[in-house]
Amino acid sequence: MPKGSHYGRTRKRPYTSEYYRLSAIVFKPLLTAKLGRYNITHDHLSEQHKHFELIETDKKTRVVKFNINNQTQQVALIQDNSSVSNKLYITCPCCQSKRQHLYAVKNVYACRECLGLHYATQAERPRDRLIRKIRKKRKSIWGADWPEVNNLFAHPQYWPKPKGTHWKTFYKAKDELYQLERKYWPMVELYFQSQFGNLKNN
Repeated sequence: MPKGSHYGRTRKRPYTSEYYRLSAIVFKPLLTAKLGRYNITHDHLSEQHKHFELIETDKKTRVVKFNINNQTQQVALIQDNSSVSNKLYITCPCCQSKRQHLYAVKNVYACRECLGLHYATQAERPRDRLIRKIRKKRKSIWGADWPEVNNLFAHPQYWPKPKGTHWKTFYKAKDELYQLERKYWPMVELYFQSQFGNLKNN
């Protein structure tokens, strides 16, 4: 289990970002492809994690079959025909639950729950979570390429309305952003005081 420094404490729990994520959408072309052998192209995967065989059951369910560490691992391709997009799911070889993602570890592909993996955002402090929300909101209004969009010291009060956005929508989004930023700066002040003490006037 990976260990390391995380916000001043020893980190003992593993995170999803540390492992290769296999997404269901990757297999969608296989729903109509010929049965046979295929491979996943990725530099960080072992050879056993790359190669698989596409087979079909007697009930016409398509299955991706891996052979990892001399063990057969089968991942069924399950399409949700009730949705407009015909969303595809893959089954976890360990628990057989329908998932959108599996993760590659040493001897297996498995879902996040079976592997006990955590999202990195679960370890965020409230201040860092708020930073992420503010930046996400700014980008939703002005776009990711807008100058200073990630700079929280740059106040967006006078940033212009993007073309094509209605004024009512723009004002509503800006108000939501200001509410987030008003929560953020008191947190910064408290953090500064906890680290360096209160400022003294001469």
